[in-house]
Amino acid sequence: MVRYIFIQNFQVSEDTNSLSATVSINKDFWVFKDHFPGFPIFPGALMVETLAQHCVALMMQKKDKESSVLPTLIQVDRAKFLEPVTPDCVLNISIKKEMEMYPNFKFLGEIHVNDRKVCSARLTMAFKDMGIGGGLDFMDFFLKGMS
Repeated sequence: MVRYIFIQNFQVSEDTNSLSATVSINKDFWVFKDHFPGFPIFPGALMVETLAQHCVALMMQKKDKESSVLPTLIQVDRAKFLEPVTPDCVLNISIKKEMEMYPNFKFLGEIHVNDRKVCSARLTMAFKDMGIGGGLDFMDFFLKGMS
């Protein structure tokens, strides 16, 4: 189950090969209570989740509306966390499609804060049949915004 949706504001390029987005990270976000007390840092795993959710946004441009398949994260390669991300910042997300061999996709994702790269990763995604109920909490949210 997806506990938090990091999709706030994004634009897909005309050729649907890239996406740019912004995500505001508020100091009141629940994760900062425990990560870490006295020195709050946005977790690297959530940075990768943010990138993956934006890859889904890009993949949805290619999805047949009648299809039952859903975008799924398959693999993360070369994830780098270059600087700590602290509360009350804006993440500038960029996603670039590097390869498409439907139903598989490879993306390069980067996060910048104040023009400094703080995270990058290569993500392999695929359209998969998730079965009844698989991933629907996120996809219901997503599809309502896409219609």
